[in-house]
Amino acid sequence: MTFTERYTWAGLVIAIVTFVTYWVVILVRAGTSGRLLVDVDWQGPLLWALIVGGGLYALTMLVLWLGVRGHAHTDARDHEIERYATASGGGITGLAVLATLVMLALGAPTFWTAMVLFTGSFLGSLASSGVTLVAYRRGF
Repeated sequence: MTFTERYTWAGLVIAIVTFVTYWVVILVRAGTSGRLLVDVDWQGPLLWALIVGGGLYALTMLVLWLGVRGHAHTDARDHEIERYATASGGGITGLAVLATLVMLALGAPTFWTAMVLFTGSFLGSLASSGVTLVAYRRGF
């Protein structure tokens, strides 16, 4: 398994766990308080999800990188796969950004605007990771 494939797997697991944990916290808060999702305090859990998820990803990358330090850990195939995967996930993320801008222009509730951006970014990362892992396993 190449360096890029390892950090893609690690990032995928961290992203899924972070995303699911955030939604579990929000749904439990809404369920136990009897309030609507838009009325639940969601800002703190979202910030913690971003900080902890990003920190875990950075730490994982550092550990993996230190393991291959001094050795070539990417090649032309890795770069081509990464380029292809970035293009695949970038479309979804771009669509989420566009939807968020439209929602902001129309004065949509902040909760839903933030959730569209958060979920769209997650889905873009998920698509990019999926394309990367399929390319490593099956080729282009």
